[in-house]
Amino acid sequence: MSGGMQQEVEPPRSSAAGNLSVHREAGALLVDLETQEETQARNLGRPVKSSSLSPGYLLRKQYLRQVIAEYEALDRELPCIRKFPMLPAAQPLCLCMETLPEVDLTHLEVLEALEAELPGAMESGHVSSIRFENMNVICGTAGRRDRWLITVTDFQTRSRLLRSGLCLRGLPHPLVRHDELLLGDYRLHLRRSVVRRRMLEALGAEPTEEA
Repeated sequence: MSGGMQQEVEPPRSSAAGNLSVHREAGALLVDLETQEETQARNLGRPVKSSSLSPGYLLRKQYLRQVIAEYEALDRELPCIRKFPMLPAAQPLCLCMETLPEVDLTHLEVLEALEAELPGAMESGHVSSIRFENMNVICGTAGRRDRWLITVTDFQTRSRLLRSGLCLRGLPHPLVRHDELLLGDYRLHLRRSVVRRRMLEALGAEPTEEA
């Protein structure tokens, strides 16, 4: 098979253990805050109730609960997402086809579908590579669609394939610009990073890169 046709996957990257650790720290801090205030109130002979606690404590506790709730909601919505060390570089000539994991396509099938639209796609130089991305491996999760990345050599070919899509096993599969999908992944990463940073700051911990 052509040297441009290669399978690329990344090792699993799950943040479940790190998320659990942060949640435990948050819970421990809430308990610690309550214990400190209750002990102080008892030492002063005051009944332990919300009206006897300091305004600063109540505000801090309310803020921490709000940050924890926001982080947990986001964690449920986006349990495993793609991580980025920096803004991904633009790949304007890269197209993407998403497929369900159970479809289990082969590089040869994708190539044949391409040649049905562009006879001699690889030999003519219109298509330079076909790559496979297992998003479940990359994100350390399950149920995400696989991605087939098709890199073309000119914008005319890109426009033609965007219009036509591909037909595999009798079913139509649209092609989209990979940059659009990657930018969407990056925005989710930034959204989660901001909430995680607020969480760590509320815990008084140094923000670190999420594993």
